[in-house]
Amino acid sequence: MTKQIQRGLVAAGVLVASAASQAAAIDVSGAVTDIGAQAAPVGLIGVACLLVYGAVKAFGWVRGALK
Repeated sequence: MTKQIQRGLVAAGVLVASAASQAAAIDVSGAVTDIGAQAAPVGLIGVACLLVYGAVKAFGWVRGALK
């Protein structure tokens, strides 16, 4: 066999092997469920941060008005 034919056969084998490995589906349902379950706590933390920020701003406004 010539070197070109050997290289072609090796390349064909690599392509077949890589196509077979990419055919399997990845199950992400567990990760999606975990992310969905964390939506409420993350939302509560965001609301709490906004409330603290608003309280600090309101305190500054009242303090400025009393000067």
